[in-house]
Order: sequence, then C-alpha cells, then structure tokens
Amino acid sequence: MKIYPVLLGCPKNRVDAEKFLASLAELGVEVVLDPEEADILFVNTCAFIREAVEESLDVIFELAEEKLSHQRLVVGGCLVTRYKEALLPELPEVDQFLGIEAYRDPKAILSKKRYVPRLEGPETTKRLLTENPFYAYLKVSDGCKHACSFCTIPRIRGPLRSVPERLILEEAKALLARGVQEFILVGQDVSAYGLDRGEYALPGLLKKLAQEVAPAWVRLLYLYPQGINDALLETMASFANICPYFDIPIQHASPRILKKMRRSFEPEKMLALLEKIRKSFPQAGLRTSVIVGFPGEDEKDFEALLSFLQEARFDHLGAFIFSPEDGTLAAKMPGQIPQAEKEARFHQVMQLQQEISRENLVARLGQTTEVLIEGVDEEGCLIGRTPFQAPEIDGVTFLEGEAIVGDIVPARLVKADVYDLHARVES
Repeated sequence: MKIYPVLLGCPKNRVDAEKFLASLAELGVEVVLDPEEADILFVNTCAFIREAVEESLDVIFELAEEKLSHQRLVVGGCLVTRYKEALLPELPEVDQFLGIEAYRDPKAILSKKRYVPRLEGPETTKRLLTENPFYAYLKVSDGCKHACSFCTIPRIRGPLRSVPERLILEEAKALLARGVQEFILVGQDVSAYGLDRGEYALPGLLKKLAQEVAPAWVRLLYLYPQGINDALLETMASFANICPYFDIPIQHASPRILKKMRRSFEPEKMLALLEKIRKSFPQAGLRTSVIVGFPGEDEKDFEALLSFLQEARFDHLGAFIFSPEDGTLAAKMPGQIPQAEKEARFHQVMQLQQEISRENLVARLGQTTEVLIEGVDEEGCLIGRTPFQAPEIDGVTFLEGEAIVGDIVPARLVKADVYDLHARVES
C-alpha cells in the first residue's frame, strides 16, 4: 500500500504527521511523492485560525477532485478534532476522518471506520523526516495550561501534557544518528514543560539534551515570559550548544488589551527581562508575535503596542490580524475592529519591524558567527542560518566561499538586508 501525504500546520503538527508516517512504514505502507501512485491520499490539517482552516479545506477539495476510483481520501489532524460534527455530513468525498495524534494507532487508517476520534495508544519516538535533514523539531508537550481568550488550542489539543523526558532523549539520539545537527524544542508553551507533573523541568531536560545527546545546536521556541527565570537562563548560558535564542510571544503591550486577552504579564517587566537577556547573551536572537485588531483595541492601545516594539527592538517578529475564532471568548467580545483597520495596523507594525530588523542586522556586521549550511540557491550561493535565525520563520544567511551542505562553519557577516544577512566563510 502507498500513501501520498500533504502536511499542513505548525511544527508540532508536523511532528505528529512524521510519527504517523513512520508508524505506517512499519506496517509496510510506502510514502510516495506522486498522488497518482498512491492508494491513500492523506491530509494532516491545521485549524488554529480561519486562514488555516481555509487552506486545509482547499487542499481537501483539490485532492477530492483528483482522486481516482481506487483511491481513499483520508483527513486527519486539528481540523477533524475541532469541526468533526460539521465535517462528516459536509464532506462526503472524504473516505475517513482521523483525530489528532493518529500515530498512536496507525492501523486505524487501514480500517473501514469513517470517523476515528482522538486516538489512544503509546507515544512513539520514531520519525520519518519530511523537511530539511539537518534540523528536527522535538515536541516536548501537547495541549496548553493557559486560557487565552482568543486561542483555540486548549479546545483542540486539551490541557498541558508533557512528554516523558526519557522519550524525548531517545527520539533525539535516534535523530542525531541520522545526521540531524539542530534540535528545536516546541510546544504550545515550552517553558511550561513539566508543570503538569508539578515540576519546572525545562532546565533539567535542556542539560541532558546538551550533555548526553550533544547535538551541535539546541533551540527553544515559544517561551512565555513568566517561564523565563534564572534557572533557565543559567542553564542556557552553561552550554555552548544551546542557542541564545528567545521566542517570547507577547501578543500585545497595552495592559487593557492584555487583560482582555488573558495574558498575564506586565510590559515594564517584559522590558526588564529583555534587558537581562541581552546582558547575559550579547548575541541573543529575540523573537515575538503580536496580534493587531483585537476587539476593543483603540488608537491608544495600538500606539502603546508600537511604542513598546520600538523600545523592545525584537530581532524577529510575527504579526497576526485578529481572527474571531468559533468557541473563543474573544469572538463574542464587543468592539470588533473592521477588517480594513486591522489590515492597516498590521502593515504599520510590519513597517516598523522592517526598520528595526535591518538596524539590528547592521549592528551585527563585522562579527564572526557559526552558520549551519542548509543548501544552495539557483545561482549557486550557499544558504544557511546563524544561531539567532530559526528555520522557516526568520531570515537566512547567504554565504560566499566553500562549505559542505550540512556542516556548521564560521563566517564573517558582511552585509545586511531587511531580514537576511550575507557572510563570508572563514577558514
């Protein structure tokens, strides 16, 4: 049997899909890159925001139109878990729906059941890597302990559940043996790792990853401000292979809007934390995400956000236009902002961030840093990333000189664009 997969959504979603494909491979199912060769067309969906739902549905409809008479169309992931009641009658062209974490029972896809709810079964550490072979995401937890008024994750993924440390280390060791250079820890809130078991376990996990597995790089994504403490900072500073990279999603900087969002942090304390990080890690990469157009956001609130971003000067920023998601408190709040105004505020934020990003990159010129070589562009130029550039979401570094793809080499930064850098390989 052969399967053609389309994997959508965030890195956490990709990890689930890669484990699912590895579990199917053990049953003799072969992954193919041509849909016409497949017996099963599989879409692992995302449903975090409206745009993700629309993208998932577009892919489903496209495959349904191309489906041959002998093929089965199987849809899994967050879309199924979030909208299962509506999907089954509305999408008769789909042969089977699988809930999240389908890898826990790969035989379900071979069954005749049209709907298989969230699957139960043991955690697996086996992965079929589907992207760049030199880095891999490690999902350290699922679900979320927070109750942000705009977010659908707790409704889809449930409460925080940390993956046992031994399984994370086992998975990392297996991936390292396959040539993975960088491990990127992901979860809805990585800094909450272990709190569901009553312990702040992230520093201990980091130490074991850095010492026992010892990849070239370890990176953290999605750290909530309240989870960044001295124990974490000291652990990160103790190991050269832990990237000084801090992805801290603030979402806003107006105390009034933060309260409506149910985000428990104070902008003044956040600025103090950023200053502390920069003093401890002069080469740190700082990233955040913000939401514009939240219900009730007036000009004063928006100006507070812009002022904060100007002072904080994050290296990387992702801005999102507020989307009123079904089932969230924010969707029912008064003061919904017109779409045109939300888009105008989005562009203002991104214009400001472009200026900050370029200025921050210019300040790094002349420095020598490590670069992980990930490929070659159409013109034969090497492309890589520094420790302060995360894959897929940040800029890249273009290199002059000779290096082998997959290696980490020293390079001198010589030119800055808005988001990308140019460097020369140093011998």
